Amino acid sequence: MATGNRAAREDLTYRRDGALEGAALATARYGAHEFDRHVHDELVIVMTEFGGGQCNTRAGSDVSGPGTVWVFAPGEYHCGEVWDEKAWHYRAIYLDMQGLAALSAVFNEESRDDRLLHIPPGLYRDEQLCSLLLKAHTSLDENASTPLMERQAHWWAAMGMLFGRYGQPKPSESHSGREGHRMAKVKDYLAAQFQRDIPIDELARLVGLSRYHLMRAFCKEYGLPPHAYVNQLRLIAAKQWLAAGRSAADAAVSAGFYDQSHLNRVFKKAYGITPGAYAALRPAL
Repeated sequence: MATGNRAAREDLTYRRDGALEGAALATARYGAHEFDRHVHDELVIVMTEFGGGQCNTRAGSDVSGPGTVWVFAPGEYHCGEVWDEKAWHYRAIYLDMQGLAALSAVFNEESRDDRLLHIPPGLYRDEQLCSLLLKAHTSLDENASTPLMERQAHWWAAMGMLFGRYGQPKPSESHSGREGHRMAKVKDYLAAQFQRDIPIDELARLVGLSRYHLMRAFCKEYGLPPHAYVNQLRLIAAKQWLAAGRSAADAAVSAGFYDQSHLNRVFKKAYGITPGAYAALRPAL
């Protein structure tokens, strides 16, 4: 969105993440504001976190709100406003032609369709999609300690749902009869390498699948995406080291967590207690 001509309370930041190709991210917090008529040269995807605003395009006018996703096509003129008594907090993804080409190549790899993916512009009222896109965007926050595999997994899951539901052409499906064997190979690789921050691309190359199809196949086979499976391996290792008397800080680093606070969050969410409390349960010698 663009800066308008009326005094506004605004907080707008842009950034890029090295895990993404051809994508920029924005986080915006607007009070009363007017957006002048403008155009982007990227595909713009806007997810509302709080409040809402009115947007006007050639197709008409609509009001966003929590659970909605705006899609603006490259070259599409639009304008809008946030009213005096309202606020609009949103996160946005800007996909340039390089980013769209990269997504199209991954999703259409097996069908060998070289067309760029397209999403009809407009307001989509889809709470599940909005939530997944916000989760992906949040995991890519500049100061987030989220591992690379997890950031990539959230990104590809969100893009898969977005283009799978509303994209044209639809992403191709994988029908390989060898997927069970391939996923077992990925599982064994993760078990041997779980202490590293493994990129999804590395796993995809290992078994000759696209990143998108790898994550879908692994989740179908084992009930968890690769990054969640790795977290379970790390938690098990951390528990074993804590039980052996190692400190929480040492167990966190050894198991491959970003730091002790990262282990604390994941450990408590999984087991209901902190690593320190778990270590204190060791029988007295």
